[in-house]
Amino acid sequence: MRSRLLLATSLIAAISLIAGCGKTTVNSPTSTIDTPSLDQAQVASVIAIEPEVVEDGQFESTDLTSLGTEANPGAIGALAAINPLRFWRVMTRAEHRFEFAFADSDSTGRPTTAIVTMHKSLAGNFNILTGVPGGDSTALDSSVSVIRKPLADRWVRQILLKRISTSDSTQCAWRVVATSGVAVTSQFATTSIERLRIQTAGVDTTVTDPLRFTYLRRILQLEPGTPVTLTVTTLRNDDVVVMCRFGHRFRFRNNGDNTYTGVWQVPDLRQGNGPRPGPGRPPIFHFGVNALSHGTLFDDQAPYDSQAWLLPMVLAPDQVADALP
Repeated sequence: MRSRLLLATSLIAAISLIAGCGKTTVNSPTSTIDTPSLDQAQVASVIAIEPEVVEDGQFESTDLTSLGTEANPGAIGALAAINPLRFWRVMTRAEHRFEFAFADSDSTGRPTTAIVTMHKSLAGNFNILTGVPGGDSTALDSSVSVIRKPLADRWVRQILLKRISTSDSTQCAWRVVATSGVAVTSQFATTSIERLRIQTAGVDTTVTDPLRFTYLRRILQLEPGTPVTLTVTTLRNDDVVVMCRFGHRFRFRNNGDNTYTGVWQVPDLRQGNGPRPGPGRPPIFHFGVNALSHGTLFDDQAPYDSQAWLLPMVLAPDQVADALP
């Protein structure tokens, strides 16, 4: 809820300061319409009422992630400076910035395509609960402590909109037609996700660029109760990779070859308290993966180093575009 309120507030500010906001490209030199003011304001207004295709609702969660080593024997290693038990993030500041790019002008000189790139600068702390191996992680004694590392993350997403005719043929309106996933990268990051493979009984797809557009009708469909195998490839064989979904935060198995595997059973997310979809639209949810450097979690002196990918999904047999005007 806090993220959605911040989004709406930021977009209202964007509308009020529209003349100097963002980047505008209109491919018609003869336009006599004040396109930046008119179309940026309209596009910003549409995005402000479409939180389910804007906010991922996952990365900024304070959910705890357990780092139990039962699936990673020997993962701590003799040279580890600390024994991490759990970690969580606490965000203290989120600043939004929007870039607008317009193209494909019609006969009147107004654009029919808009791409909005959304940036968030996130600041806060990455908290690690540490203890002795095999100890009681709930005991408040000298064997348990919390290490806090400052974080500065850059969150990016893109939205594609088209200006289309409404039921009144004399009027046109902007509509969201596609969305990218979300990439969240820490400042000075060396950790990098190269690809994410998603496999179920009926799906086998590999994502190599989370910022690539997916049309709403082609958003990934996952069946509730279905096990999903997620395989993440990074640049190193000692990263820590975890699931990024409310109530389902767990560590992936390290396969020793720069790949990490986890199995997630899709819950019936329709019962949750996520963003409300637009009229007639099935809800869009997000899930993702987060890769962290080994030193982030096992060295109290190493800086926070992280990258996350968050992807949109719907629950089968929902299809988003069928419900759009």
